[in-house]
Amino acid sequence: MSGGMVKQTIQIYARVKPLGRRQQAGIYSVGEDEKSASNLEILVPRDLAEGFVNNKRESYRFKFQKIFDQEAKQEAVFESIAKPVAECALAGYNGTIFAYGQTGSGKTFTITGGAERYSDRGIIPRTLSYIFQQLEKDSSNVYTTHVSYLEIYNECGYDLLDPRHEASRLEDLPKVTIMEDPDQNIHLKNLSLLQASNEEEALNLLFLGDTNRMIAEVRIKLTGINFTLDHLS
Repeated sequence: MSGGMVKQTIQIYARVKPLGRRQQAGIYSVGEDEKSASNLEILVPRDLAEGFVNNKRESYRFKFQKIFDQEAKQEAVFESIAKPVAECALAGYNGTIFAYGQTGSGKTFTITGGAERYSDRGIIPRTLSYIFQQLEKDSSNVYTTHVSYLEIYNECGYDLLDPRHEASRLEDLPKVTIMEDPDQNIHLKNLSLLQASNEEEALNLLFLGDTNRMIAEVRIKLTGINFTLDHLS
């Protein structure tokens, strides 16, 4: 797409995970300031054990673009966060969404979704559906869409759509390396690019990548999706 690159500041959102069966309720409040930013205040009561002076801070306040409370639905998260990024991708600009948090904080549910209900599907399947719907409406261009699935673990990149996954251990597969060309374009060496002609094919690749994804009990993961769209006039 011609014209200058759109540069936008990083938008940061927070989502409060619902309580599990045996989890104790935390003390927090959500509010807005004069600039329409959302504030999240977390209260951590001091341990007032007898004979022990504790001057530890009790109140922690953070600002976000928007805060999704425990009752927030997957559709609302998609509409606020992912749909604008998908629209930019359709206009010719790359976009990235990633979820950050410790193990068990709900990243996979937000990004990929839950398997129990159709309404629990997350950002990636909803975005794939939205993109293919928009492409079908555009009869003036011919589009090709490709899917890659990369895992970064211990500072190494692994291609989760490598067909040799079933026969090889993750460590034995070719490492995906990041390279930069003279024009400062980023290339991922050894990362497969598989064509997906429709939503079903894209979702099948997502399922295949999820199946191949290595699961470790204790680690902080970065889970995300990066959109790059090529179209032929």
